[in-house]
Amino acid sequence: MTIAVDRRWLALYFLLTTVVVGLYLLIFAGQPILPLSRDEANACFEILIPVLVGQVAVIFQWIALANVNDDENLKPSPIPSWAITLPPALALFVILAGAAALVMSNSLSNNSSFGPEGFKTTITFAVSILNASTVVLVARLFPSVKQSL
Repeated sequence: MTIAVDRRWLALYFLLTTVVVGLYLLIFAGQPILPLSRDEANACFEILIPVLVGQVAVIFQWIALANVNDDENLKPSPIPSWAITLPPALALFVILAGAAALVMSNSLSNNSSFGPEGFKTTITFAVSILNASTVVLVARLFPSVKQSL
């Protein structure tokens, strides 16, 4: 992958994930598809969304200031593609698995102990995955660009 492809992938991933997960937490709280109270869903939102929005802001700041014709965009990425795509994909998988476990634990036929606290812990784990990996990747692939005014 080239640096430009890496940047595009991360930008699309964080934008789409932020919107989809944010809407899921905001719209479906208290529904069978997200059996959390409004307060519990808001707590999850407050844990996850600031991290995602922060990364979207850094990426979009770079995109706004970058020169598209820069030769750096065509260079091979210094980071293996699996190290770029796997951590955010795994964080999304953790969130989806936590949501599925929450929905299944809420069904009448299941006596699972996974509940709202377990889901919040899952969200915290996903944020930890993102902090440990993609924050470093964003800093490496989206260096600050000095703009002369």
